[in-house]
Amino acid sequence: MTHVSIQSRSDQGTFLPRRTVSVIDHPRVVPDVKVRPPELASIFALRTTSAALLGFSASWSFGIHHPWWAAMTVWLVAQPTRGLLLERGLARLLGTVCGALAGVGILDLAAGDRLTALVAVAAWLALCAGLGSIFRHFRNYGFVLAGYTASIIVLFGLGEGGANPDLALDRVICTAIGIVCSAVLSFRVLPDYREALARKREDVLDHCLGHVEAALDGREADLPNHVLLSDIAALDRGVDDYAAGSMHRQREARYTRRLSGLLLELIALAEASRPANSATGIREAGRPIEQRLAKLMAAADAADQPSLAETLDELRRLLAEADASPSTVGPQPVAFDIDPASVWRAAVRPVIAVAIAAVVWWASGWASGAMMVVTAALFTSLFSSHAQGNDMIVQVLLGTLAGAAAGTLARLVLLPHAYSLPVTLLCIAPFLLAGAWLMRRPATSKMAIDLIMTFLLVAQPSAPPVDVALVFNQAAAIIVGVVIAVTTFWAVLPATPAVRSLLLARRIVRLTRRLANSHDAISAAAIRQHLRSAVARLLDFTQPDLAQSQGAVFRAAQACLAAASLAVTARSKDAGPNPASPSTTPSTTTFDFAATQAADALSATLQKTNKREIA
Repeated sequence: MTHVSIQSRSDQGTFLPRRTVSVIDHPRVVPDVKVRPPELASIFALRTTSAALLGFSASWSFGIHHPWWAAMTVWLVAQPTRGLLLERGLARLLGTVCGALAGVGILDLAAGDRLTALVAVAAWLALCAGLGSIFRHFRNYGFVLAGYTASIIVLFGLGEGGANPDLALDRVICTAIGIVCSAVLSFRVLPDYREALARKREDVLDHCLGHVEAALDGREADLPNHVLLSDIAALDRGVDDYAAGSMHRQREARYTRRLSGLLLELIALAEASRPANSATGIREAGRPIEQRLAKLMAAADAADQPSLAETLDELRRLLAEADASPSTVGPQPVAFDIDPASVWRAAVRPVIAVAIAAVVWWASGWASGAMMVVTAALFTSLFSSHAQGNDMIVQVLLGTLAGAAAGTLARLVLLPHAYSLPVTLLCIAPFLLAGAWLMRRPATSKMAIDLIMTFLLVAQPSAPPVDVALVFNQAAAIIVGVVIAVTTFWAVLPATPAVRSLLLARRIVRLTRRLANSHDAISAAAIRQHLRSAVARLLDFTQPDLAQSQGAVFRAAQACLAAASLAVTARSKDAGPNPASPSTTPSTTTFDFAATQAADALSATLQKTNKREIA
């Protein structure tokens, strides 16, 4: 979901550690980038509420049984730029279609048997959440949508006595209507924001090369190591929002991530292999990058640092590929960096929540139990891959409590008197306006979207008047479902930056040991690529400027990357013209042993620093 208008709910709240001010936090002005002032909260509230009411009205006019689904979609795809709106809407539509088809298939397979249906839903949720954890940004969101849309179709279908294709079709139609209404009222007024990514890359590259020059020259760099690392982290974090809605910018994002990994390796090698007697006098700032790289490669060779020279040459070739492309950045390989431990945790969380909710439903015979199971499945799936899942689910609970109260008030007091579409719109508009305004306030932005969603679910505008007990039952079922999700995150499988950091560090240990035990240069080089990616991801969840704890973990991870790079270089030299041949020379064995020692050191650091943080 989207808690604030400036980024997607699936990515909102990503851990941004407190860090030293970065030199690229305030990039130089780029002439062709137009910066618009932030949209006022009142304007955003009016525009988004109007789109939601338009979607609700269109669905009502089509005779759809749940027209509030269209209004929900408007809130869930609200984004600050055209590219983000386009990508978010597409992910939601595709996820909804796939989930609706899966839901109908599960209902048909279960043939009305509740246990079979619940087992199938849990398996589908696990598959979607696990696969989604492999991807970033809205691609993850599309998988999550496919998972919990199926659970909605199945569990609502069970309440209606079996498979109902009309329910699935209504869900898809409402989603499409909501996306169209949001686009109609928002697309033209949203900026086509293009962050100055190329200029930021140039700044980071310039400072990294200056860091290597200082290391080879035996002097202190102009920027402290942790500031430079913070710059690389900021560059890596911003590429997904920049790339949204453009295939070319998607290629540029992959190129930027490859560059970030190389720069992290350069910093690690410069720190690990700083020559004892160098004084080369290298100060090439301001010169063309090609000249700086050529001189640095020569200095690295002269200092007997072949791994540093090889990584600099790889950087030169990557930059040359970009310069040679007529569109600045040519096609980039799509690399999947799959961590089985992270995938397993993401897949298991919704299964645990569904199991808990199903047991409560089964034992109590609660008439509104299906709603409870749906809510538990929805929120555990939504945040299962989120590094801030624990904190986000607490905000969900706060928004749900407020939304349930507002929805109950509207359904019992206002909506029974609404016998026409205009009156219904008048009844719900003040609540939607208030929720939209809260979305733009920093103190309430995280819980506001859940307030609106729960309000619509409980109020169910367009539904006929019902007994008071049923309204309270449905509101309670939603709240209990969220409480089950909170329990899953806080008591069973937490999702915090500390957990993500631990999982990534453990992956770096495994990758380093696997590289040390590899038999040829090709496989070792492939493992090094995964190591670069893992270290870059680790940087997102650590604070490298700390003297202890997280800083120590990241420094140990950097040492693993440097040792792995040295081992790969040794294999390449020993293999000669045939990189696939086994390398077991004394030189290779020495570097393999050093890589193993680096992995052991990182493992020992984890044991010291994470015992109190991870249960």
